[in-house]
Amino acid sequence: MKPKEFLDQLDDAKIVAAIASAEQMTSGEIRVYVSHKVREDAVAAARIRFVKLGMTRTRERNAVLIYFAPRTRQFAIWGDIGVHEKCGQELWTGIASQMTPLLKAGKFTEAVTEAVRRVGAALACNFPRRSDDKNELPDQVERD
Repeated sequence: MKPKEFLDQLDDAKIVAAIASAEQMTSGEIRVYVSHKVREDAVAAARIRFVKLGMTRTRERNAVLIYFAPRTRQFAIWGDIGVHEKCGQELWTGIASQMTPLLKAGKFTEAVTEAVRRVGAALACNFPRRSDDKNELPDQVERD
């Protein structure tokens, strides 16, 4: 992941569209966050940002954050307790292993949208969309 290229080439509109599409099948919520700061531990930073973004307040505790720290060439996927209980660590490991080669190849938007698609599919299996579902969190890419 080349930091400047990642920041310059990420196509927010495609990512937002992927999030909206994924969330049509699930009551779960997906967010993408890009930190412009140096983060030595992306997992710890993702966990903190997850709380700051209010992602622990979804009705079913079924939100997932895909977090990027391109300056330190790291990323993390953090799911709330409801998601982690049903999907487990294998989901995050599998998604990360698919993203890594895409990121290394400079296919940044593709890596993010593929991760969103896979998270959405897992959420749809475990948290299907309900008739009274509403979008609990914004879909836009957040940055600091």
